[in-house]
Order: sequence, then structure tokens, then C-alpha cells
Amino acid sequence: MTSIRKIVASMCLAGNFVLQMADPAYAHAHLNAEIPAADSTGTAPQSLTLGFTEAVVVKLTGVVVTGPKGNVIETGNVSLSDDGKTLTIPLKIDLVPGRYSVTWHALAVDGHKTHGVYGFTVTNR
Repeated sequence: MTSIRKIVASMCLAGNFVLQMADPAYAHAHLNAEIPAADSTGTAPQSLTLGFTEAVVVKLTGVVVTGPKGNVIETGNVSLSDDGKTLTIPLKIDLVPGRYSVTWHALAVDGHKTHGVYGFTVTNR
């Protein structure tokens, strides 16, 4: 094998190694959809829906909703979609107009943890 072929082969092996090492980063359960949507304005929802890029462990995934006065909004039992990627969180009270914050944390089924915060505004019931 000529030295140029050896260099090219080495570069291909190194590139393949780097690509294989990058794959686990895609396994994190990132929030990719929410209802109400982040930074949206509208009527008060009866529940929240959080969609993730990977399946999550529902017992180790959580959401805290904070109201306009900093009060924590009581939520009901969380349900998980059949594919394990979408949570539905019922709200136990009617939301009053104001800005709400949703703080979430998720554990993907492969063990990776993620977390974040987003907000939405309620204009009327």
C-alpha cells in the first residue's frame, strides 16, 4: 500500500471513529414540541403536552408549572403515549390570565438526563 493510501485509510478510520462517538449525543430526550407552545399567548389550557425526541421514563420525568404570582400549579397524573415520547399533564385548576413557567426534567430510557424551562401566557379562560 502506498503512503497516500495509508494516510487516506487512516483518515477514514479516524473519521468513522469520531462519527461513532457522536451518536450517543442523539440519545438524549430533548423537548421538541409543547402545547401550549413556548412563548405562545392564548386561552387557558386544560392540560400540557410535552413531546420528546426519545422515549422517557415517566416515573423519573417531571414537570412543575409556576403561575403568574410564583405559585405552583397542581397537576394530575401524567400519562405517556404508546411510543413513550409524549407526556400529557392535566392541570387541576383553571389557569387565570398571566405568564406561566414550565420547568421540566426528563430521563431517557437509555439513562441520559435533560432539563429545561419554557413559558406561555394565558390571556383569558
